[in-house]
Amino acid sequence: MPIFMDVAKETTNAVNKELDSPSTPKEVDVFPWATAAALDLIGEAGLGYSFNSFAGERNEYSAAIKQVTQSLIKIGPLIQLIPYIHRIGTPAFRKWVLDLIPFKAVQKLRRAIKLQNEQAEEIIRSRQTLLSSGGDLSSETGRGKDIISLLMKANESEGSASYIDRQSMIGHMNVFIFAGHETTSTSISRILDILAQRPGVQIRLREELRQYFEEHPNETHHDALLELPYLDGIVREVLRLFPPVPNILRICEEDTIVPLEYPIETSSGKMTSVPIKKGTWISLSNVYFNRNEGIWGERANDFWPERWIGSKIDEVTQAGSRLPGIYSSMMTFGSGSYACIGFKFAVMEIKVMLAELVTKFEFEPANEECVWTNIGVGFPYAPYAKKDMANPDKSPKLFLKVTRL
Repeated sequence: MPIFMDVAKETTNAVNKELDSPSTPKEVDVFPWATAAALDLIGEAGLGYSFNSFAGERNEYSAAIKQVTQSLIKIGPLIQLIPYIHRIGTPAFRKWVLDLIPFKAVQKLRRAIKLQNEQAEEIIRSRQTLLSSGGDLSSETGRGKDIISLLMKANESEGSASYIDRQSMIGHMNVFIFAGHETTSTSISRILDILAQRPGVQIRLREELRQYFEEHPNETHHDALLELPYLDGIVREVLRLFPPVPNILRICEEDTIVPLEYPIETSSGKMTSVPIKKGTWISLSNVYFNRNEGIWGERANDFWPERWIGSKIDEVTQAGSRLPGIYSSMMTFGSGSYACIGFKFAVMEIKVMLAELVTKFEFEPANEECVWTNIGVGFPYAPYAKKDMANPDKSPKLFLKVTRL
């Protein structure tokens, strides 16, 4: 938790520098700061590595992540071919084929992934050197409790049965960063946008947070912060109504028949199940699942944080109806063996960031209208200025009026 609080404080310092005076609101693009915070949180708490996102220095790893996203957007439908291409020939042969593809987006993607792998290799190498020499990690970034350090220690102590090879570790690093920081920054930005539109909700949350910090002035771990009822209700409700990834792609591995909890009336009668052939791509709508009135009741589409306060999940959802999601019965983080493994980490990030930002600043809607959209199935939502929507090279922006408190 101390790492989370430190990064949150860096974020408030960065926003503070953009403000001209204590009492005058100024329009600030908060999305880059939310992204910087999410990246540093994943780096420091997850990898024991600081990306120095607030230092004003160019970080090659961070730049590569952005290049991967931009390239994937331009590649578009070709992404669906990746699972099949991956099965062709040897790694050397696949690399040779990729080198021949005259598509700029593919080449930029290849170079960005290569750079990510090289930097990941360097992070692992330096961590391994420190561990092998018996160095004290308590003073290092991550304090020796980051995921990479723990994986390396497990490799040394558990033996070959649980051994994770270096290439797999690099893969885990890149997936953890790529999958985690964009969705988290989107969630933080979305909640700030919601709070800006609902000043009463923002004021109530600020009062709850200030009371907590007044009662815990010397706290370092802030475990109780994560249990604050209104903060928790707001986070759950925004993640339910506005899941950062609106839909999930899956592929059917064998012929199957899916029973329908809610039968569909068709011209030929009632449909109670859907046959699906092996190899069929399926898009699961998290937004629909999370707003289904049969599950969430008549107020399924309402922003109502109070639904979560003092209620068990069976009391929040309709009797006999709930989703198999790993987080509060919603599908925001998925379900089953392919669910998001870092959902608790993400929720903790979001709550700590909100606690710091909402107590330091007041947020109001900006004059520039914002449009939330995603660029394809499986991609996260992002905010864009309405005037930029026709620009194919547009980048996410979320301007809010910010006043220092």
